[in-house]
Amino acid sequence: MLDYDEEAGLYDASRGGEPRAAAAAEAVLDLLPDGTRRLLDVGCGTGIVTRRLAAAGEGPRVTGVDLAAAMVRQAAVRLPGA
Repeated sequence: MLDYDEEAGLYDASRGGEPRAAAAAEAVLDLLPDGTRRLLDVGCGTGIVTRRLAAAGEGPRVTGVDLAAAMVRQAAVRLPGA
């Protein structure tokens, strides 16, 4: 089984990086009903997609959670102050 704490530093590059994150965020945002105010990103990993969701203009307030502490640390760097 994959140890996400060990993989955190290389995870984004091994999963398609920014192009994949852009496509994933766009797909999620397209599914949200108009007026969605909150979004929970369960398994947010390094926050690469979470950051794009949170930056979606007048989009919802996004909260990301993940079980792997190393992933959450990466997400915290990517989303300072969040």
